[in-house]
Amino acid sequence: MKTETVITFYSGLDTVGGVVMEVIYRSSRVIMEIGTVFNPGFNLYDGNVNPRKSFLRDGLWIDDIARIDGLYPEKEIKGLNLLSAEKSQLQTAIFITHLHLDHMGNMGIISEDIDVYLSKNAQIIEKALEDVGDGVFSIRNKYRDIPEEVRIGDIYVKSFCLNAESYQDYSFYLETPDLKLHYTGDVFVYGAYRENIIREIQFLKEKEIDILVCEGTGFLDSWLRQTTRYEKELFPALEPVQGVITEQRLLERTQQIIDDYDGLIIFNYYHREMCHALNWFDFARKSGKTLVFEPKSAYILNRFFKDSYTVMIPDTYSENNYPEYLKQVIRENNIIDKKEVLANPNNYLVQNTFENILELLDYRNIKTLYLHHSGTPLGDYDPQFKILETILKKADIDYRHIYQGEDGQFFSHATANQLLWYIGEVNAKLLIPSHCPQRKLLGESSKANYCLCQQGVAYSYNHQKQQLEVV
Repeated sequence: MKTETVITFYSGLDTVGGVVMEVIYRSSRVIMEIGTVFNPGFNLYDGNVNPRKSFLRDGLWIDDIARIDGLYPEKEIKGLNLLSAEKSQLQTAIFITHLHLDHMGNMGIISEDIDVYLSKNAQIIEKALEDVGDGVFSIRNKYRDIPEEVRIGDIYVKSFCLNAESYQDYSFYLETPDLKLHYTGDVFVYGAYRENIIREIQFLKEKEIDILVCEGTGFLDSWLRQTTRYEKELFPALEPVQGVITEQRLLERTQQIIDDYDGLIIFNYYHREMCHALNWFDFARKSGKTLVFEPKSAYILNRFFKDSYTVMIPDTYSENNYPEYLKQVIRENNIIDKKEVLANPNNYLVQNTFENILELLDYRNIKTLYLHHSGTPLGDYDPQFKILETILKKADIDYRHIYQGEDGQFFSHATANQLLWYIGEVNAKLLIPSHCPQRKLLGESSKANYCLCQQGVAYSYNHQKQQLEVV
């Protein structure tokens, strides 16, 4: 029996992020995520190209924004042969799992007529990011908090908060009158996520769900080489395999690096991640060093934690024209001069983001370590990484990435082995791999019944065959 429920993927199947999945039952529609594909080779808005007022139209023309009827404001899409949100007969809602750009980068262009569900924490951070000029391009003013349960017409949505410490990570279970589906977002099984995802799995097993839409970042070539170099074949495993370390070990190793280093430490973290900021607070406290933040990060931390910090202003601001957020940072925090850091380098942990990379040149005459956490550039596959290497060499600064060490490597997503464990535990009738350049390998390795969906194709689920069929 084929379902009335129709599923369409508009992007994000065999790419890193950018998943846009539409689920329609009659006049009800839920869309899971509205992110942008992570593609460092074509990072159009990296600061060199200015977005235009016609951002939405430009994105549609270059296929950076999904062409979906009934999502965008009439005034923004005139002449583009798309149905506007105002004229759509569907009751639509969009759900965002977390605040990474590959999951929410295009949420700001959705019509105000459409409900976009985003966690309370993520809303605070996104507003602060917009205040400092690092938010998404937006024509929206409001988002809805994510409830534990909600009905979008005939579609029931249950949310699972997997990490409450940062912008809050979610996954979503969807149930229509004829289909049960779970969308993972990104899968994490370390730290705060562990017990939450085990509870989520138990719920899904009891529901005997029809479809599991599962991300597969752990099946990237570079990650697979690391997680399988000690093993002949992939196998399901919740615990890290040989060569992979736990989050707890990562924190211990980072603290040891900080404690043992005799000199100035520069750190680079992803300032959307409040849980990572908490780690740096802890590193500083245990080492007796003072954390020094850049103004943008300090502003976000002020808004989120409602506390004050030590801040150093980079030599990129004009004193005669300080932006409003910087004026507020100066009022709310302890501002220090770089001369204080240069005079007592052992006393400080100093943040440096890629946009202020030239600040590193000022530390060329003191012993300095650049301790890379999760800030951009993310790795040597990013074209900007060569620039970072060049500046570090010119400034004679040592480099170390905390995810890599002699005792093993840390992965921020679930590894391939952990993904296979998760898929096996959920035991859905059908697996749809997504967010994964090696979808076929993921499907075959899982030993599950799987389907490699095609972008832009509408499917219904056949309960008898336990397969998707083109509508």
